[in-house]
Amino acid sequence: MAVANIQDHFTFKSKPPVRVTVEELLKKPGEGEQTTFGMVIKARTRDLGGDFSVMEGVMQPQELIAPHLHRFEDQLLYVISGELEFELGGQEGLRFTAPAGSYVRKPRGILHAYWNATNEPCRYIELSGRSGFESFVDAVQENPLASLLKAKADWGIVFAINEISRLMKTYPVTRLAMLNTPDLSRVPDLTAALVSRLKTFKRNS
Repeated sequence: MAVANIQDHFTFKSKPPVRVTVEELLKKPGEGEQTTFGMVIKARTRDLGGDFSVMEGVMQPQELIAPHLHRFEDQLLYVISGELEFELGGQEGLRFTAPAGSYVRKPRGILHAYWNATNEPCRYIELSGRSGFESFVDAVQENPLASLLKAKADWGIVFAINEISRLMKTYPVTRLAMLNTPDLSRVPDLTAALVSRLKTFKRNS
């Protein structure tokens, strides 16, 4: 290859100006799309070529993300501050603590739950492949119960409601994150109560 051709190969040629704004590219601390339950959408899948979304969340003390799995997307969670407890694979699966600075991969098709067993809020970043989880988050803001009923059919998100009671009896968690529930630790039969509420909502909707 001639020297001139090598130089051309590594020379940037001017193109039309980038058609995006600074606001679209830069999200400063506290900026982003605020949700009704504490998640902040920093980048949607449409901003990232349809590949993944980026969200920042805060899990309050004694909150639990209900056990569930994603059929169509893998996820990666980064703990900014505080710590989270994880269970992957259900009761007979893996359990571990993720302190600040940890990365936790949540593969598609594997049941997972996580919670804040401390007395301090935990801040984390959630990266989710494709747009399924992002669409679910949008739906939860409009109607939490309706989104739970449609989660499996519309976004391939399968919730294990029967596992919530076990986790609340075993670990120091009392509320469900994202759904803004009251203290559930004293509900006698939590599984039956949740199923009954969902059935009632479905019947009346």
